[in-house]
Amino acid sequence: MSAADLLDVGLRFADASGEWVSTTLGEVGVEPLLTAAPARGLRSRVGQRNYCGWHWSSTTGSHVGYESLLERDRLWMADFDPWVHGIVSQPFWLTGRDGREIRRHAPDFFFAGAEQEVVVVDVKPADLLDKPEVAEVFAWTGRLCAARGWRYEVWSGVDPTVLRNVRYVGAGRRREFVPEATLAAAMTVRAAGRVLGEVEAEVLALGHDAKAVRLAALAMIWHRDWVIDMTVPLSSGSVVRDAARCEVSGV
Repeated sequence: MSAADLLDVGLRFADASGEWVSTTLGEVGVEPLLTAAPARGLRSRVGQRNYCGWHWSSTTGSHVGYESLLERDRLWMADFDPWVHGIVSQPFWLTGRDGREIRRHAPDFFFAGAEQEVVVVDVKPADLLDKPEVAEVFAWTGRLCAARGWRYEVWSGVDPTVLRNVRYVGAGRRREFVPEATLAAAMTVRAAGRVLGEVEAEVLALGHDAKAVRLAALAMIWHRDWVIDMTVPLSSGSVVRDAARCEVSGV
């Protein structure tokens, strides 16, 4: 199929009020999709093997649905990613011809950056990716996204250490729950090049509660005021790096 044919594939989404909008892949805008309601609802039933739920996202300031624990993991990673400015779960249905097949598919996530760059994501365990019915749908979705100028990602997991660290520092993702005075004190401390335990001890010495100091430290890490190596277990010996230099170097 030509790029023009791919862009003519039908796209259907529910707007913020729950009204269904029918358009095409080529015609739909990014902004309407960022406020879309989930195209398929979360379903729970006795004996089901997958776990559905809601993740509170600091990116959106709201709850985002997931249909499996693996999807929940992808949400944690997206929420921690400073590139991601918009997150939508089950954003739309795609319906169109793929050779002799008529396909219908709703991707798992729609992520958007500050300049309306887009990543469409499907989440699937690695041991299921070779199934023909899965591979064919994902290949079709990838071609559609490429024609639209969107990046497409099939995600099967991340380094467990990175995920554990992200989930741990996520306790600080809601700054409104961090004692304001303790957070302000943490912001005044010179942290770059020092280990986390030393920085926390300096804030603690200013008379702040130990639990509040740890929560403030996690908030500083989550919001990238302090940057640490997330590929090794977080500890009091973790070295804090300069956030501005990390942003410039891309590390």
